Amino acid sequence: MPEHRVPTRHPHGIAVPGQLTFRRPPATGTDEPPDPVAALLKHKALPTSQVLSAAIALCRVGVPKGWITGSNDPRPAPADQVLRRLLADDATHEIKDQVWRHIVGQVRDDPDNREDWNLYALGVAAGGLLSRSARLAMPDDPANRVIQAQYRLIHAFLDRMQATVTTAAGHTRWRLDIARPNVYSRLLGGAYDQASGRTAHRRKQRTRRPDETAAEHQARIARLREEEPREMPVGGDDELSAHHAKHHNGPDRRGTEAVIARLQEFVAQSAQMPPADRIDPTSAELLRRTYLDGEPLGQVAADLNLSPSNASKRRATAARQLRRLIARRLPQQRPHS
Repeated sequence: MPEHRVPTRHPHGIAVPGQLTFRRPPATGTDEPPDPVAALLKHKALPTSQVLSAAIALCRVGVPKGWITGSNDPRPAPADQVLRRLLADDATHEIKDQVWRHIVGQVRDDPDNREDWNLYALGVAAGGLLSRSARLAMPDDPANRVIQAQYRLIHAFLDRMQATVTTAAGHTRWRLDIARPNVYSRLLGGAYDQASGRTAHRRKQRTRRPDETAAEHQARIARLREEEPREMPVGGDDELSAHHAKHHNGPDRRGTEAVIARLQEFVAQSAQMPPADRIDPTSAELLRRTYLDGEPLGQVAADLNLSPSNASKRRATAARQLRRLIARRLPQQRPHS
């Protein structure tokens, strides 16, 4: 049976000696262990399983075990123990963010142990890497596609933790702002976008087309930017103040209260309509905060625990429902005699 040999060296490094060799993944059976971590480790042919096994065996770093057990134990918790805790039903967003802020922070700030921290991060993220890479695989060649998809996603995940951007003012900041909530979902989502080609597609979208005028190009860029999640700058006080003044102060509030009140009336009215015409409170909040308060869609989506794409779809659906409700309330205009 052919082997797929993939080099493990990465610009940021992971603490796995030599090369990882992946054979054809075993067929999924019906007797999977109930423990998801044990089920993941069982598939020893897959890259995600191998990095988790290597993290358990090789890493001497980790988040304090007390965070996972609820004690004061300062010793590093093994990657599988942390993964099992984060997959538990009672794992709160606060626990998840605490763990991932620590991991990403150490990847950035502890160069002496960066390879160990990178491998540890991949081990803790193994479950998410496995599920996301399945979306990248094609059914026509499961072995090769799954292996290559996981490998691309692993590299994108490492890149995303340490990627920086330079602002127009010349400041350098981390692309992933770990001070915001939902660190892991944003990290994994960004890695998936890069591995799937979405990032390259968005970059292509921003390029001016041959048949576009400058004004048309700028208008299209403005529409695209509205739908993108925006990272808050990590810089000096002046930069943060400028960001908040631009994105959080919102538009002029004169008259907005009346519009919000009318929106609430329509939402209440829609509750009596058929399900296809009802505007749920979350979608109403998306409309209010993005269209009326001027908040970025990505920030509102994060606050509501929604992905940017899901938030965009829900907002578009709610806008259509609202237009239909308004059309029903408008009086019929009679032609002038």
